[in-house]
Amino acid sequence: MKKLTKIGVSALAGSLVASTAYAGDLSVSGTWEVTGEYTSGSGGLAAESNTGNPFGSKGNLAFSGSGETDFGTASFFLFTSDAQGAVTSHAVSLDMGDMGTVAFDQGTGGYGLGSQDDKMPTAYEEVWNGTSASNADLMDGGAGSAGVFGYKNDIMGNTITLEYDPAVGNGDAGDGGKSFTDAAYDGSNLNGSIINSSLVDGLTVSVGYGETSWDRESGTTTPTETETVSAYATYAFGPVSVGYQANYTSGTVTGTSNAASGFANDVEIVGIAFNVNDNLSISYADYENTYKKSASAATGASAGQADVTQDMDGFQLAYSMGGASFRVSDVSVDNSGGTAGASEDRTEVSLLMAF
Repeated sequence: MKKLTKIGVSALAGSLVASTAYAGDLSVSGTWEVTGEYTSGSGGLAAESNTGNPFGSKGNLAFSGSGETDFGTASFFLFTSDAQGAVTSHAVSLDMGDMGTVAFDQGTGGYGLGSQDDKMPTAYEEVWNGTSASNADLMDGGAGSAGVFGYKNDIMGNTITLEYDPAVGNGDAGDGGKSFTDAAYDGSNLNGSIINSSLVDGLTVSVGYGETSWDRESGTTTPTETETVSAYATYAFGPVSVGYQANYTSGTVTGTSNAASGFANDVEIVGIAFNVNDNLSISYADYENTYKKSASAATGASAGQADVTQDMDGFQLAYSMGGASFRVSDVSVDNSGGTAGASEDRTEVSLLMAF
């Protein structure tokens, strides 16, 4: 996105360095998008076939600023969306040079496993974007990015990124507030990954691990551990990019009900993208998520039932026209969310203007 304006922010001198004149930069960028969404469903997702106005729009603004402190470069990023329901995320970071970057992240997902839930090459967005399946079970056990601390550093050709969530399941907290919810799970999470792009030209590989220690579950005093292991590889050669990713989560815990405790998710994703020319890109992805002993399967809610595999595949296209982009996504999902017989088809068209 293009930079709209750049403003000197000398008025913030007293807030960061009391005795030194301070000068910083503030940049603003944004997008405006109109979309048309066409869906149909069967089984548990039959309601997806309801008719209505398929068109909608939203505007996004991103603010980023930076300035020098006695300890390094401080940066701030804020994203806000007007889409019939505001979505806002932000992060504050401090770049300490060779010592790395530390941050407090409220929703940007820039650190740890939360930054690599799905790294497959794509012409538009992740294949699950906008579907009922979403990404809720792609990587249970990763902290997410709601009120978390992050760290990132480059060491001997490897990027190391860590994330710590002191209160999983309790959401974001406002300035000077807290976010404890009695009905929600309570626990802490530590996760991270190592990424390398220096072994072979065009090849990027990564491995990651995360663990959540659940101190208390709603309705039970039994502690539960949630572990996630993730690995991916992408390779770009000429106009083509290919990728493979595998995530495994044991002891899955979702929502505020302990009904899902003890189950697991086994995820595999493959993707390929092709840049036809400087303006046109196309991609294909297949995402399989096996819900092991799924509590949401049609056979019942008890443990020991048959595994259910959600299978999703989609084609995407993007065509750029200067500051405008036209995108199309066509996705089909079987056994969505681990519910046998719940299927959906989703086609989205998008016109995006960037400024």
